[in-house]
Amino acid sequence: MSTFDFQTAFPNPDVVREAVQDGLRVKPWVKTSAQTGFCLRNARVVDAASGSVLDGLQQVIVENGLISSVQPQSTSASRSDHPVFDIQGRFLCPGLIDAHVHVTAVPGVKTMADMVKLADQQVTLRATYVLREMLHRGFTTVRDTGGANKFLADALKEGLIQGPRLYQCGKALSQTGGHGDFVSPGVSGGDGSSCCGGHAVSLGRTADGVPAVLKAVREELKQGADFIKVMLGGGVASESDAIETVQYTAEEVQAITTSAWQMGKKLVTAHAYTVEAINHAINNGVRGIEHGNLLDEPTAKLMAEKEVYLTPTLSCYGIMVRKPFETFLNEEGRDKSVQVMQKGLNALRLAEDAGVTVCYGSDLLISMHALQTEEFSIRSKILPAAAILRHATINPAKMLGQKGKLGVIAKGAIADLLVLSRNPLEDITVLDRPELYLDAVIKEGKVVSGQV
Repeated sequence: MSTFDFQTAFPNPDVVREAVQDGLRVKPWVKTSAQTGFCLRNARVVDAASGSVLDGLQQVIVENGLISSVQPQSTSASRSDHPVFDIQGRFLCPGLIDAHVHVTAVPGVKTMADMVKLADQQVTLRATYVLREMLHRGFTTVRDTGGANKFLADALKEGLIQGPRLYQCGKALSQTGGHGDFVSPGVSGGDGSSCCGGHAVSLGRTADGVPAVLKAVREELKQGADFIKVMLGGGVASESDAIETVQYTAEEVQAITTSAWQMGKKLVTAHAYTVEAINHAINNGVRGIEHGNLLDEPTAKLMAEKEVYLTPTLSCYGIMVRKPFETFLNEEGRDKSVQVMQKGLNALRLAEDAGVTVCYGSDLLISMHALQTEEFSIRSKILPAAAILRHATINPAKMLGQKGKLGVIAKGAIADLLVLSRNPLEDITVLDRPELYLDAVIKEGKVVSGQV
């Protein structure tokens, strides 16, 4: 009886078929081949910083995911070693940045109550759909303000899933009974706490008292949060807090901002609608305000003086109360939505006039994500196109610490580019019709949607 010879039965481990070599790596989805470059000719380059289109047709060369040159067509020669794409006078715009999203507030349900009860695995899988669709609308970078985590951000960075570059805060921090506490009164969380009904992936976590908020901040930063989000006022979607409430004590907020600063994260941003909540945030070290619908002129001037960022989210309030989403909120939530919607445009004008650095935010949930670009049309009611384009490019890039890298078409910037058939500086609402005017999306030098 012959014995089995392991030495000859299996292939030589030192000789691996070329076709499977990449698949044997620890992370086989990470591409190892060198990035190639290309040249875009006959481009009308949109300069978001100046709010103008560069004079004449331009040639843009991309190498290794970065823009290596932007030159007038008449004075530059094409690189013979790169593919050349003639975009025939179409407009080349920086990739868009949405600075207030919730990618884990996923479709598949009709109400807020059902959304926060989804299992973690459902949330993660459905978030991949949300992210891919955001990218195809022209958003090459998004900032998640409650729900996403470093695992999703890394999966995007490594190419495991398709979507925008993701900055995230982990779970937003809320006091019990605050905007991030979605447990109905009298009902404990699934884990014995009141953290979004025990399903913490959706939006946030509760923490009360200085020791608890210190621990929460440090845990979120340990898990890889890029910044910290804290709920300092009432919200539309939460059940037990009026818009006028001011949440967390000064000592708690100072503990949050100080701990974040000590751990290298200087940006703490706050959910706040009212003047009282906004001033509470600023006076205790917060450097960003989300929403701010009830802002007044003195507070806007204070924000500009202190260099506090504002990310209004205006379109979401009308979206949440109209068909097919009229049942998403309960009656109290619908009333609060109308309350903040009526003064949101005025607050935006006050902030812009005061010189506040204003960013673009959509703040949409469930299937509402499909209307992510509607914010462009809403802001166009009171502001010029150039200002609104800065909201979605230059300003959030600065807030994210990526000035000169994101939101611009310039040498050394990341090659996040949109090919548009119409000029967004003449009509910003073309960005609200990507199905008509967005011909291609390029992220980090790779065409990810459409054709150039």
